[in-house]
Amino acid sequence: MRWTRWDGGVRRCGALLLWPVAAGTLVVTGFLLGEYLGVARDPGAQAAARAGSASRPAASPAPSAPSARPGAGERRISRYTTRFKPGEPRVRNIEIAARILDGRTVRPGATFSFNRAVGPRTRSRGYVPAPAIVGTRLRKDVGGGICQVSTTLFNAVFQAGLDIRRVRAHSLYMPEYPQGREAAVAYPGLDFTWRNDSGHPVVIRTSYTRSTLTVSLWGRRRFDVRSRSSGRYAFAPHGAGTGRGHRCVPMAGRRGFAIDVWRTLLEDGRPVRRERFHTRYQPQPRVECA
Repeated sequence: MRWTRWDGGVRRCGALLLWPVAAGTLVVTGFLLGEYLGVARDPGAQAAARAGSASRPAASPAPSAPSARPGAGERRISRYTTRFKPGEPRVRNIEIAARILDGRTVRPGATFSFNRAVGPRTRSRGYVPAPAIVGTRLRKDVGGGICQVSTTLFNAVFQAGLDIRRVRAHSLYMPEYPQGREAAVAYPGLDFTWRNDSGHPVVIRTSYTRSTLTVSLWGRRRFDVRSRSSGRYAFAPHGAGTGRGHRCVPMAGRRGFAIDVWRTLLEDGRPVRRERFHTRYQPQPRVECA
């Protein structure tokens, strides 16, 4: 089992989260967080795959090439689209981050860091307040909604069969994202990283409309990908509460649940690696803003 561990206070999608840990068990104190999104390698994977996972190079900045175009023999290896409501404040944040990523090239063997590529989400860089997850509630925070960009990129990487190094799901399920397949980010601590193990450069392409964001990856595919998801299980009821102040965001309430996603990588039709992504979403209380 491979886990991504984050201790101490972090900001998720622009919001401060507190994460106490005691006796090896995730304990909720003040703010509840979702479980880690772990990746379990199948015991039957080839020795080469196991050796590759044992050595983890530190994340390095991917060279920026805003005008880069795929080279000869390269093609689109994945594309993923997520949706949002037109006119929401977070749309501006999504567009800023998407423009920064567009045209980035990740060299063979390099590890791409979302936070290092996108940088801090501040007013001076054009980001605006928008709903962001804070514990088990939504609050308005500068840069809110940028996790839509990291999640869309994550799914493109997932489908391309590239090596996912560090990722964690949100504590709450949001219908804009595919359940169990998302990447929460918060600058500078909570990051999404992946390694280009394809042997060829990978170019990131982004595009957006008034209601959609699309991330495409161009390069040469090394692995074919098969995936499946479990049904929802381990349901938990939600409560209700009242919020005050300009940062309050009304919430309808939603049960918590757990879900598993499996990804199998195949080379020449033979499985070489299996990964399990386990996510537990916390209940979302029904919130009225006073």
